[in-house]
Amino acid sequence: MTIKQAQQWVHEAWKKSPKQGISERDELLFLLEEIGEVARAIRILNGNKPGAKLEDELEKEFGDILLSLLTLANRYSIDLEKGFAKTKASVEARYVVGPK
Repeated sequence: MTIKQAQQWVHEAWKKSPKQGISERDELLFLLEEIGEVARAIRILNGNKPGAKLEDELEKEFGDILLSLLTLANRYSIDLEKGFAKTKASVEARYVVGPK
């Protein structure tokens, strides 16, 4: 699935959800909450308490962050593929990463 396809899927999914009426501020708070959950899981993993269950949780939390990011971008009509392409070009120009 491309980023654009993911954004479209999120758009369609939220049209059928009670989440549709949530403000942009609350969407941002959801994103920050998910980032906090990833931070917590990473802190535990780095505290020498590895385990498949925690690693699965971390994978899900990253998925939650992506969902929140896609949702927030959609609220502002941001094309994340274009945004990432600009960031990629900037990083390549600054750090000479990969082919130009």
